Amino acid sequence: MDGSCPFLRPVLGEQSRSDRAVGYFAQKLALYRPNSDTVDLGYHTLDNNTCRSSSSPTAFIVSPKQSSQQSKRTHSIGLCQLNDDVLLKIFSWLSTRDRCMLAQTCRRLWEIAWHPSLWKEVEVHYPQNASTALAALARRGCHSCIRRLVLEGANGITGIFSSLPFSSLTSLVLRHSKRINDANVTAILDNCVHLKELDLSGCSSVTKAYTRNVILQLQLLDLSDCHGVDDSGLMLTLSRMPHLVSLYLRRCARITDASLVAIASYCVTLRQLSVSDCMRVTDFGVRELAARLGPSLRYFSVGKCDQVSDAGLLVVARHCYKLRYLNARGCEALSDSATLALARGCPRMRALDLGKCDVGDATLEALSTGCPNLKKLSLCGCERITDAGLEALAYYIRGLRQLNIGECPGVTCVGYRAVKRYCRRCVIEHTNPGFSS
Repeated sequence: MDGSCPFLRPVLGEQSRSDRAVGYFAQKLALYRPNSDTVDLGYHTLDNNTCRSSSSPTAFIVSPKQSSQQSKRTHSIGLCQLNDDVLLKIFSWLSTRDRCMLAQTCRRLWEIAWHPSLWKEVEVHYPQNASTALAALARRGCHSCIRRLVLEGANGITGIFSSLPFSSLTSLVLRHSKRINDANVTAILDNCVHLKELDLSGCSSVTKAYTRNVILQLQLLDLSDCHGVDDSGLMLTLSRMPHLVSLYLRRCARITDASLVAIASYCVTLRQLSVSDCMRVTDFGVRELAARLGPSLRYFSVGKCDQVSDAGLLVVARHCYKLRYLNARGCEALSDSATLALARGCPRMRALDLGKCDVGDATLEALSTGCPNLKKLSLCGCERITDAGLEALAYYIRGLRQLNIGECPGVTCVGYRAVKRYCRRCVIEHTNPGFSS
């Protein structure tokens, strides 16, 4: 096919013919331009045989300037008149839904829509479409070009990973895929040898991410809300992942201090770790982790770990001097002694959450001089915070961007206005209806 189409030639002649052409193409455009609130169903059209037909492609109508002495003339400019490079650029900006609908208009646009360069990132957010989508991509050989694949809530897809190696896949997201189990994860890791990011958050049937391969290149692993993960499963998982940089274990309630010791032993280059809502983690595990990882740790979350106190975070302040993010929200045993040490020992701190902790103005004064680059601070529920501490913080840290002072009864309009005056770009969250916006 040479790319030309008789329906795209200029429409000239009688007024009635122009009106009919405009109406016809306007109806076609309405079909291929879904409203902004239309749900993107993804791959529901990939196996539709009509996409192989040679019907007329979508056209864009351009009306020339009207003259009082001339009748209206309508010219049509079609996508098929553009070269392949321009079409590929246009298609790369389209959503999956729009791309599939345009592919149904003619053979040439169908071939453009299935160009491998357009399928480097694939997202399917509906479980009933996952297996159909992957099967369609595999039939056309596009599976070998996919670099990032998102399959939220998917089921029945593991056979595809076993039979077809996704040679270019580096990022795989299987969030909330409840039918994914340990055997499925093993099959995925065995076949996707270049995988660097794996998100299994919400996969409640997963207890470990184990592979028969000696070593994995994985750098990010998210096992949040995998409630079956325990110390033994995590140790087996980490034994194959020496290059891990980011590990998220939020709400994995069965892990203990033994897991933190294993993390420090196997993942010596770890930079980001979250064990928030892991109620069995104590000061012992935090001390072992901080002492072994030291300055490599940049992001650390022990939010709502109520057995973590000053004893653990004092070691963090001593060894993790490159720390930039710390979430200690809900650690009610945390006091000013630990936060003073953190302010002195972690000068690169950018974000700090001390909500519900037993800290007061001494902490804010220490942060104002020790952490000049602080951008985000949460003090929600800190009842000992007063206006004096906020004024000192705002005066010295004028680059503050987010501040949460909700449920702080000691803060009045004086402290609120001081932050507004000195930190002009700061977004303040509060629960006091008396504060002006």
